[in-house]
Amino acid sequence: MQSFIQKLAGAFSVIALAAALVSCGGGGGASTDSSQAQGKGTVGILLTDKPADPALFAAIIASITRVELMGSEENGPITLYEGPPTKEFDLLRLRNESIPLAFKDGVPAGTYCKIRLILSELELVLTNGTPNDPIDDTSEYPKLPGNGKLDLVARDCFNVVDGEVLTLQLDIDAGKSIHVIEKGNCSSNPNKSCFNFRPVIFVDVIDKDFDSKLVRLNGEITKVYSDGLLLCRAIPLEGMDNQGCVQVNFGEDSFYFPNSAFFDSNTPWDGAPRAISDLLRKANVGKELTVVGRASSWAKADNDDDKPDEYYPLLQLDALVAELGEFLQVGGEVAEIPDDTGLFAMTVSSGPVKIDSTETLDVMLQPGDSDINGTRIVSKSGALLEPANIEKFLPVQVDGVLQVIQDSDLLLKAALVIIDKAAQGTEQVTGVIGSVETDKLYLVPDEDVGMVCGMDTNLLEVALASDLDILTITIFSDSSEIEAGGTLLEGQTVGMNGKCEGTDYQTDNVVIVDDRR
Repeated sequence: MQSFIQKLAGAFSVIALAAALVSCGGGGGASTDSSQAQGKGTVGILLTDKPADPALFAAIIASITRVELMGSEENGPITLYEGPPTKEFDLLRLRNESIPLAFKDGVPAGTYCKIRLILSELELVLTNGTPNDPIDDTSEYPKLPGNGKLDLVARDCFNVVDGEVLTLQLDIDAGKSIHVIEKGNCSSNPNKSCFNFRPVIFVDVIDKDFDSKLVRLNGEITKVYSDGLLLCRAIPLEGMDNQGCVQVNFGEDSFYFPNSAFFDSNTPWDGAPRAISDLLRKANVGKELTVVGRASSWAKADNDDDKPDEYYPLLQLDALVAELGEFLQVGGEVAEIPDDTGLFAMTVSSGPVKIDSTETLDVMLQPGDSDINGTRIVSKSGALLEPANIEKFLPVQVDGVLQVIQDSDLLLKAALVIIDKAAQGTEQVTGVIGSVETDKLYLVPDEDVGMVCGMDTNLLEVALASDLDILTITIFSDSSEIEAGGTLLEGQTVGMNGKCEGTDYQTDNVVIVDDRR
């Protein structure tokens, strides 16, 4: 039997990007109003990633040469970004947050149903098992199918509205996309990659009805207000007469926003928390600042000459954490839960902290008081958590300032701790559907899948969630088209990520591969 991996070889030796499950609301909903065809708006793209295995990859670098909006013949294609330079993104650094890819002004108002991404190269940097020591790391460059062209088809089309900013988040699921070829000694053949990919991406319209992933921005403080600031040169622009500004909010009706926290790495603070009022001072104008929070789009303000001010913000961001000065980002797993003093330990798999793989790094949760918030602990979606939620073996990312304490021991003073509970207990399975029932299917796993839920089986019973998401990938000779939806049928090649409840396997997502080459 030809395995799932073999069926994807060649056509899917790419980063595995695909459109899926578009969540549209507000300005992103479909419309038949002919007035939408008049005027021009602004479109922005944010990029993020679901995690791949950090123990296997030191980096996953996608080189993007072009991004287009595809609509009707009158409204497409519209180029949002085109190199040179090629934009390179390490997807492993985007597992917990979004960053801006490009913003483009002058996009004709109207309805669009597809995003096209063109990649020139994908580099997989394989880890040697020693964090931050790239000497023995090797890279593979899988062949890109269809000249690197990937068409992402939206479930519901989205609108560009005259005078408004539409922001789309592309959430690449590298964890589902990357498959290791375990059969045979592929590393002995320099012309053959040891990895194949199934493209999976989630496309979402960011608006008031969408709880976006956390967004990380870095820029220059340009103006300060009583409850926020203007952060400019924070967004990459394509042919726009704008300073790339973002309105950062620390509160709406009150001076102090209870969930926000401000940390300063400069002497004498050395990463300690401070009051928000200490940040919102004119003396800080011109300084570089990093902010992490939730983003939403803006509607442009009307003015006499119909041209927005060059400092007009293209996004607004409700800040969770603001960091003034130099802060490190360190990724890994929780090794020991917090003690009574707020100290916990983590292994290190990414970031600039160099420790032996057998050692752990101590992390200090910094307390706050009535006027100052301490370390913010959140999920990947930005929901506030407690120290008790920092559980052993959970993936974790920490922003902080490193200190050397007695006997040369290292201590990371934390500003932000992001933990990923969703990744716990997930197992990936690929194979061919044997039969389908209302709430379950029977899967014949590929030979290289191995044990599932601690059992070795030739026929796996898969319980399907009531809110099952299905993604269909259609492979053509010159491109790949991916869209949400599909019908599960006997004989289909599929893949899924699920969880084990005892010896039972359950999933809420299935990817169907329809190879038409």
